[in-house]
Amino acid sequence: MKNLIAFFDRSKGKWISQRTTYKLSTKNMSSIQSQMQIKSDELFLESAILASLNWGEITRQVNSLLYDQDKKIYNDKFNLEFSNQLNNRKLLTLCTVTDPSLINFKTRYGSTTVDETYWFATNNLRLSTSIIKKFDICVAVSFCSEIKV
Repeated sequence: MKNLIAFFDRSKGKWISQRTTYKLSTKNMSSIQSQMQIKSDELFLESAILASLNWGEITRQVNSLLYDQDKKIYNDKFNLEFSNQLNNRKLLTLCTVTDPSLINFKTRYGSTTVDETYWFATNNLRLSTSIIKKFDICVAVSFCSEIKV
């Protein structure tokens, strides 16, 4: 749990993001640059809100920690609930944190699975990869670099 809070704490601030996505079926590549703001209040182990992630008009918030497993066995795996302000849809995500610099999210939307990994290369540079699968077949991959400003 400490590593999860430490990762979100380290992520606080304003970031410039550059994401490149490659769609395998069409072989199309697209790049987008955006800004995001990551905010969180003082975090405690019992905190219901871990972080708010804002990309322009899209906001995702880690609403609640659904962690009731044996902490000795599952110390690095958590089920998190995200909400999306755009459509108020709530998503359950499996989160794995092995240290304060690396986090993995695995989210299922029906037949689609999104596997995202974020890590810090330095305190001001965060990188991520995403793999999107539909019916267990890879349909898109992306790489993102984020610079703290």
